[in-house]
Amino acid sequence: MTAKDKPTRAELLREKRERRPRKSSTKSARRSQSKTNVNLPPVLVRGGIAASVSQSRRKNKNIRRRFDIALNGQGAEMQLPSVPSIGVGWRLLSAFLVGALGFMIYTLWYSPFFSVESIDVAGLVGLTNAEINSVVDVIGKSIILVNPVDLEQNLQEAFPELVNISVETQVPNKVVVNLVERQPVLAWHQDGQTFWVDERGVVFPPHGEGGPSVTVQGSDLLTIAPAGSETLEEGEVPSQTLPVDLVKAILTISSEAPENTPVVYDSQHGLGWLDPRGWQVYFGSSDEDMALKLKVYSKTYRRLKKAGIRPALISVEHVHAPYYRLER
Repeated sequence: MTAKDKPTRAELLREKRERRPRKSSTKSARRSQSKTNVNLPPVLVRGGIAASVSQSRRKNKNIRRRFDIALNGQGAEMQLPSVPSIGVGWRLLSAFLVGALGFMIYTLWYSPFFSVESIDVAGLVGLTNAEINSVVDVIGKSIILVNPVDLEQNLQEAFPELVNISVETQVPNKVVVNLVERQPVLAWHQDGQTFWVDERGVVFPPHGEGGPSVTVQGSDLLTIAPAGSETLEEGEVPSQTLPVDLVKAILTISSEAPENTPVVYDSQHGLGWLDPRGWQVYFGSSDEDMALKLKVYSKTYRRLKKAGIRPALISVEHVHAPYYRLER
């Protein structure tokens, strides 16, 4: 081999370099591929359509808070255990409200702080607090169980003489009853029983001591049953009122009746009285012309007395046609 055929040093280095494996190109390709994988999310293929799966959704389910506390040393810090974050939703809030409401109802129902201890009653005249309490009957009960409407109905049924009944509940444990009692103007006696009557003709049982000064011995007007008897037919109810004209007529003639003499009511002849001197007087049932009837009676009596006639009956039921009888 001649010197001209011997390869030069430059050719040897070029040939050696060509024999080496090309690692650099492979490494750069791997690096570019890794960068692409980091930047792009994984792809899920279903039915031929590619869909990317976001990793952020899965990470949001287990979000945890991390607390880093700086220490005194430079660049030193301490990491506390992570705490899971709690999201307050409508369900949790609703459960809290239901629990609070249940606790409130339980407290109102069973707590002695809300139990009725007494009843304040205003407007009593003949009735007593004990009689009202026996009908209301709410002592010791929870204030939420008191129904004012039911109590008003119970009081009206038990005591017909009450008007303008008002029941109020005041939290925590107070019940107030305001009422007005009817004022009786006359007492009606019939079949062994006594009833009081107000100026509007409302009949109610007597309560308390005393009573009206005007009394009437009645018959056949009130449908009543004596105590302990069953004279009323099935479904029949007692009459609870008297005619207002009749009440006015009773009050008018009671002022002219002899002292300590009760007014008498007869279903046929109406109102009158039994005179202590021995005769019966009737004026009818209507209040119309009652003052004139009393004047006619007074003149008739003086005329009979002057004539020496002792009647058994004097009737002024019809003001223009009075008459008297010597026998009943």
